Amino acid sequence: MNEEIVNIVKEIKDIATTILEKDIATVRGFSERQVEAIAKQTLIIQKGILNGDIDEGLKEFFLDGLEAMVLNFVNTLKGILSVTIEKIWNAIVDSLWKTIDSVI
Repeated sequence: MNEEIVNIVKEIKDIATTILEKDIATVRGFSERQVEAIAKQTLIIQKGILNGDIDEGLKEFFLDGLEAMVLNFVNTLKGILSVTIEKIWNAIVDSLWKTIDSVI
């Protein structure tokens, strides 16, 4: 992987980690593949614009596609976070119920 991709992947990970307050690597292979694909697509679009392969008419099309990739990635992370919150909630409620049951 070239240095630019590595830098973009790192930036994406840092942003997601800051927001989620945990290392995105815990999401395992999915996040790695997704952020690498997003980084590669970003560079492909950038180079296409620079060399003229992507004109103004196509630019919006490719940028919309990139936006959709990021949105899908974020929605998946939201789903994972939702499941994590549900597990935490269930564990807290279970503990509270056990505490209540211990005196009955």
